Amino acid sequence: MNNMEGMEYFFELYEALPRGGPGNNESTRRAFQAIPKFTYPPLILDIGCGQGVQTIELAKLSNGKIIAVDNHQAFLEKLKQSALAQGVAENITPMNVSMLDMEFDEQTFDIIWSEGALYFMGFQNGLRRCRQLLKNPGYLAVTELVYLSPTPPSPLAQYLESEYPDIKDVQANIELIQAEGFQLLSHFTLPKSAWLESYYQPMEEPLARLNEKYRDTQLALNQFAAVRQEIDFYKQYSDDFGYEFFVMQKSD
Repeated sequence: MNNMEGMEYFFELYEALPRGGPGNNESTRRAFQAIPKFTYPPLILDIGCGQGVQTIELAKLSNGKIIAVDNHQAFLEKLKQSALAQGVAENITPMNVSMLDMEFDEQTFDIIWSEGALYFMGFQNGLRRCRQLLKNPGYLAVTELVYLSPTPPSPLAQYLESEYPDIKDVQANIELIQAEGFQLLSHFTLPKSAWLESYYQPMEEPLARLNEKYRDTQLALNQFAAVRQEIDFYKQYSDDFGYEFFVMQKSD
């Protein structure tokens, strides 16, 4: 949710965080439990894996092989270190590639996972691309930014639609999922703790530190102000929008 100019400051902030977006291991586990058990270790694609908190949790849950895709090398390095420390490095293959440039064969993966990242493709395009890459049967689990109230307050709607014009409510996303050839297995809203405790609270210290470090650099300050605005919007309107976890199966 940022302009490309000044992205280096944005990345410096995000490299200091445990994870690159809202989420927590409890939600990852809950979503994974909605997928039928595999009799063999599944091959999993994690799209936009970021620092890889959910990648490591998936490796533990599935005992499968995971290809973890992100186009920011510093995140992949963090993932490698964590995977080694947690004893799952053998399960995870980090790959530096944009999700828009993935060159896997069709029907390669048993499961595709994407927490807070598929919106880069647009949700509908993301669903189509994942369906191509999934085996039959194959499973897709994604978190997507949604409206949670039927009538979101207009300041929130203006803000979100400038940041993510694609945003819909839960029901409209369910209809899209079904129209794109998936059967919905489960869906639930990420708890507020997945935003506040896992994501925004760990941001406070590096945000303050970097504001001080770059106090004479307006471009950096603009980036940090945009992040601060995002936090304020969430705190004010957390009943009206959030992330929905959708777990689905590719249907014939």
